[in-house]
Amino acid sequence: MRKNKNVIVVIAVLICISVAFLIYLLIQKKSTTYNLLPTTSTLQPNIMYYTCGMHPSVKVSVEEYNRGNTMCPICNMNLTPVHEEEAGDKEAYYGCGMGICPHCDLGESDAECKCGGHSFAIKGHKIDCSICGKPLKKLTQEEADSMKSVVSRVKIKDEQARLAGVKTEPVQRRHLHKEIRTAGKVAYDPQLAIAQEEFVSSLKALNKVNEGEISEIKERTASLLESSKRRLRLLGMSESQIMELEKTREIQTSLILPEKKMWIYADAYEYEMSWVRSGEKVKISTSSLPGEEFLGVISSVNPVINPKTRAVTFRAEVDNPGLKLKPEMYVDVIIMSMYAGPSGEHMVLSIPTDAVLNTGVRKIVWVDTGNGEYEGRIVELGPEAAVDTGDRSVRFYPVLKGLSEGEQVVTKANFLIDSQSQITGTAASSYSGAIGDEDKQPAPNIHQH
Repeated sequence: MRKNKNVIVVIAVLICISVAFLIYLLIQKKSTTYNLLPTTSTLQPNIMYYTCGMHPSVKVSVEEYNRGNTMCPICNMNLTPVHEEEAGDKEAYYGCGMGICPHCDLGESDAECKCGGHSFAIKGHKIDCSICGKPLKKLTQEEADSMKSVVSRVKIKDEQARLAGVKTEPVQRRHLHKEIRTAGKVAYDPQLAIAQEEFVSSLKALNKVNEGEISEIKERTASLLESSKRRLRLLGMSESQIMELEKTREIQTSLILPEKKMWIYADAYEYEMSWVRSGEKVKISTSSLPGEEFLGVISSVNPVINPKTRAVTFRAEVDNPGLKLKPEMYVDVIIMSMYAGPSGEHMVLSIPTDAVLNTGVRKIVWVDTGNGEYEGRIVELGPEAAVDTGDRSVRFYPVLKGLSEGEQVVTKANFLIDSQSQITGTAASSYSGAIGDEDKQPAPNIHQH
C-alpha cells in the first residue's frame, strides 16, 4: 500500500513539473511575440549610417557602429545617426521634354508649372503635351529637381525650425535703385569742340559737292564726314547727340566757356557699368560752393574702358544757374540710377541679400515649400540694389531666374539649413545642438554671409 502511495506522489510531482515547464514555454512564446510588435524605436525611420556633425564626410555603417566605432575619427565627437527620409506624399510631375512652357512664355508662373530650360513639367497627370501634342512621361524626383535647379532638400519639423530661428520672406516685385558716388570735373574739352567744328564743316562741304557731278570728290567728302563722326563717338558723344549736332550745326561752346548748361565728366568703375546709362539723373556738388546742388542727366557713356583704371568715362549735362560752375572745377557726383529688368521693366522680382548663399561658383537660395520641406535652388541674380523704407535703406537682389513671385525664401538660419543638407538631407536632432529636441536650448546666433 505504501509502495502505491509513493508511485502516486512521484507521478504527481512529474505532472507538476510538466505543467510548470509548459507554462514557462507559453510565457516565453508570448514574450517573444510581444517583442516583435512595433515599439517607439522600431517605428523610427531606419538608420542608413552614422556621421559627425562637424565632419559630414565621415560615414560609419550601422555594423561598424554596433561593433564599437561610435566616435568621429577626426575630432572624437559622438557620431549621430542619419535616418532614411520619412515617406510622404510626393508631387508627381509629367513632361515631354519638348517645347517651351506656356506659363514662362507668357511671363507667368503658378503652382502647376515647374519649368527649366526648354522643358516643362506639370503637376498632376496629363495625357498629352499642350504645346507639341507628344505624350507626357512621368518624371522622377531627380528629373523634376533638375528642371527646377534644386540642389538639395531638407525636412525640418516646426519645433526644430523655431529653435533654429528660421525666418522667411516672400519673393516680391519692387522698385530697386542704387546711388553711385564718384568724383568728376566740369568739362574743359577744346579737343571735342574742335572735333564738332570739323564735323559741321564736313557736313557743309558734302552739301556743296553734292551739287556737282564729280563722283570721286563726293565719295572723298563723304568719307571725311564718316571719319569725323567716328571721332565724335570715340570722344564720348552719343548717336542722339551727333544727330542733334547734325541738325542744329551748333558747336557746344560750354565745352570751353561757362554756359547755362555745362558738361560734367566723371568715371565709373567697370563693375558699376550696368547702373550708368544715358538718361539717369545725377546730382552735383562742389566744395567751392558749399550747400548748393546742381541737377542734370547723363548724356553719353564712353564706349571704351580705360585699361589702367578699369573705369569708363560718362558725360552729364547739368543746369548751371548763375554760371557758377566753371570749366575744370572739381565736383562730387551722385548717380541716382533705377534698376531695369531684361525687358526694361522697373518693377522686378527681388529677394533680400540675406537670403543668398554665394559659394563663388553659384548662388543658392533656400525656399520653404511647406510641410517642413525646404529646397535649395540655384538662382540667377542681377546686381545688388536697394529699397528705401523711410528710415533706412535695405539691400536686395533682382531675381532673373529660379524663383517665382510669392515663394517664401529663408532669410535667417539659411546657412544652418545648408550645412544640415550637406550632412544628412534631413534635420538631425543633435546637429550642433541648434536643431534639437524640445529640451534643447535655443540656437545661438549664426553668422550670416
